[in-house]
Amino acid sequence: MSAGRVLVVDDDAAFRFAIGKALRRGRFEVVEAASGEEALVHLTGDRPPDAALLDLRMKGMGGLDVLRRRGGSPTRIIVLTGHGTVQAAVEAMQLGAFSFVEKPIDAEQLQPLLQQAVDDVRRVVPDAERVVPLVGRSASMAHVRQFVRTVGPTEETVTIVGETGTGKEVVARHLHEASPRRDKPFVAMNAACVPPELFESELFGHKRGAFTGATADRKGLFREAEGGTLFLDEVGELPTELQAKLLRVLETRRVRPVGASGEQAVDVRIVAATNRDLWREVEGGRFREDLYFRLQVFPLALAPLRERREDIAPLAEHLLARLGVSATLSPEALAALEAYDWPGNVRELLNVLRRASLFAEGDNIDGDLARRMIAGSIFGRATPPQPLAPPTVDASLAEVERRHIEQVLAAHGGNVTRAAVALGIDRRTLQRKLKAYGAET
Repeated sequence: MSAGRVLVVDDDAAFRFAIGKALRRGRFEVVEAASGEEALVHLTGDRPPDAALLDLRMKGMGGLDVLRRRGGSPTRIIVLTGHGTVQAAVEAMQLGAFSFVEKPIDAEQLQPLLQQAVDDVRRVVPDAERVVPLVGRSASMAHVRQFVRTVGPTEETVTIVGETGTGKEVVARHLHEASPRRDKPFVAMNAACVPPELFESELFGHKRGAFTGATADRKGLFREAEGGTLFLDEVGELPTELQAKLLRVLETRRVRPVGASGEQAVDVRIVAATNRDLWREVEGGRFREDLYFRLQVFPLALAPLRERREDIAPLAEHLLARLGVSATLSPEALAALEAYDWPGNVRELLNVLRRASLFAEGDNIDGDLARRMIAGSIFGRATPPQPLAPPTVDASLAEVERRHIEQVLAAHGGNVTRAAVALGIDRRTLQRKLKAYGAET
């Protein structure tokens, strides 16, 4: 099982790469942030990390500002500095840092401290208490809550469909907590992030010596989730050749680790998620029909925020409380929020509220400020790019996709992370597509 989920925050890409590689060898799940602003997205998001390594000196928002603005995030933060100032260390600890480490650091020596931080947060704030509540008064949210109450206690497979930012993993965690498996692991995997050549090893495990770099036996995510729930996110991104291997495991409930001579039984409940229309993928020959029906035992569609505007006000109040700020929204600000279409859904709403709470004068977020923060959203630019020209009749689907991706990337100034969010796909998926196009990332 993962040693814990760790966020590495540093504007030095080489440092993030090196420390992330070392921590992954230590079985930590690693996510990265290149700025303080990006770190806050993770710390106050739907799935805050167990621990974070936070550099104090970064361009833009520094580590101390992140500590001040993280709200009620349960993440245990270890701050890093290459300057060794006692004053910064003292201030960081006063702001609630878990510990303080000077650069250069030894990743092997750092791991025991990170494990202490992970163990501390899991002891004080159990997973069940970190599950984000299902907030909203719309009929669609009432349906989601009823679905969780009805289907959660069963052993049935669930597939959650919804746009990016609608809270698919949040619902998956509620299904887990409503089940008899709640005391067993909840293991999440983003299918789009697993290189095809490592897919079997990542899910099914491997034996030592099975391939170059396999220096020890590995369980694989199916066995790590034994007795619990395995959440397969972005399942629509799986290459077709890998879909057959997943289907066989779902049918037999047995896995064969790479390099092993026999199979091993697994007891896991599957919850899958996608932002794609899987039946259209089936019709287009990109998704296996038999796997589709294996996953579609109990489908659940999550409505985008623009289709449940009555949820915006209670969601905004809840998100402000999560951010740990005392700011309130004026009637004009609420009207501005309710008038916007929120293509980034709840995730975008959280980002807009975070910015508004920082720029508010006093404790009130007025209508003008709310409109300015929406206009500054990566989704809500005041001057959106021009739409693509209609494709010619002989243009291939791949060419249309490529032109659209290139336009969205250009609209976001070449920022791959923001373009991926706008496109509703994983960052690594976008990077693979750009590499295939011969583009530099």
